[in-house]
Amino acid sequence: MKDEIALDKKTLGVLSSDTRANILKSLYIRRMTASELSKKLNLPKSTIHENLDRLVDTDLVRKNDNGNKWVYYELTEKGRRLLHPHEMTKIIILLSSAALSFVGGIIEMYWFIKSTFPELKEEEIVPLYEPKYLIFGVILLLLGVLFLYLAFRRRKVEKETKSNFNQKSRSR
Repeated sequence: MKDEIALDKKTLGVLSSDTRANILKSLYIRRMTASELSKKLNLPKSTIHENLDRLVDTDLVRKNDNGNKWVYYELTEKGRRLLHPHEMTKIIILLSSAALSFVGGIIEMYWFIKSTFPELKEEEIVPLYEPKYLIFGVILLLLGVLFLYLAFRRRKVEKETKSNFNQKSRSR
């Protein structure tokens, strides 16, 4: 799957409407019926249907009619990527922050150890140890662990969302 989204004239025209943009944002949260969208956006059902038809025509929204009483609308992969094109950027930032925190923590621990066992010089009076290095080191290491946890959790949620989305697409 490519990361780029080709926006033609028709798609740009569809996206120029605030109503359709609000429909896309609502469908990003979960799939909905036209009635639900009508209530949520406080618009007539006919207006919602008209805008949903345009979104379906541009392959941003999929109509999910399983033969049930209700017809659900949901975002296509193109619609999802259009709303959040750089989801991986957040993961990369979290991983980079984790790496920097780990490096900073290790440096602070090194300075703590170095201040605990100073090289004694005759004219200097050196304190026995500097606890601030230990405190900063532990804080930075804990931040690194937190950032790693958040990055892997975000990645797991992203994979599950894509997997669920692909399973729904195949079942139709």
